[in-house]
Amino acid sequence: MITTLIATVALSIDMTPLERAIWKVETNCRTGEIWGDYVNGKPKSAGGFQIGKPYFTDSKIKGKWPDAVFDLDTSVLCFRAYMARYAKPHRIPEGMTKAEAMARMHNGGPAALRATGKKKENLDRYWSKVKKALKEFTR
Repeated sequence: MITTLIATVALSIDMTPLERAIWKVETNCRTGEIWGDYVNGKPKSAGGFQIGKPYFTDSKIKGKWPDAVFDLDTSVLCFRAYMARYAKPHRIPEGMTKAEAMARMHNGGPAALRATGKKKENLDRYWSKVKKALKEFTR
């Protein structure tokens, strides 16, 4: 059912299993004007991939946040551009897959791979959710 929904919604961009898994974890594969958590009365993230303004800016994708990330195709392109910038092989710790590194950086920013303490615990939980969703899309 989810695969059918994804095929229907994402017509112009073919998402990778990792992208589908992150989309599922972030918004349960919803699209449109989706807002994430608010901090001091302002939204922290938006869209199907729950992309924040700094992430969007770092990706160098054209458009204006948050409107641009309400479009699923733009969110995917933003994710890819961000990962092309930060998920370099030399940054990924030995023994960690690129998929895990990308999921952690998506959730915790470029420094996520060096996280310790509570932040690392949160990223461990996030990766666990993504890994579980990833299994659904790689059967």
